[in-house]
Amino acid sequence: MAKTYQTAITEAREILQDTNEDGYRYSDATLLNVLNRALQELGRIRPDAFWTTFTGEDIVIPEVVTADLGTTFPLPSQFYSPVVNFIIAWAEVLDDEFTQDGRASMLLAQFKAQVLSL
Repeated sequence: MAKTYQTAITEAREILQDTNEDGYRYSDATLLNVLNRALQELGRIRPDAFWTTFTGEDIVIPEVVTADLGTTFPLPSQFYSPVVNFIIAWAEVLDDEFTQDGRASMLLAQFKAQVLSL
């Protein structure tokens, strides 16, 4: 199965144990905003990840909206897991301001290490 923006959010929800569709802890809109933040941060650290969107003057980082969630993840596959980790980390930060010393900061550091080591 091809990875999509939606599968990234779904995988993050599974790891966050936020799978109760009757009452998600993190709204779809919140996780979509975090996904967009992940893409922006990826573009800042590794602009080459978006080489296919280079216009000749600048790169174009996609702004994902709800209608785009079913779109195939457009970046090289090695960037998929770091994006999922970024979503999980920021959900943890949003959940509790004290998580910055624990799992969230570890995941954010892992995101950066993963994208820089490629």
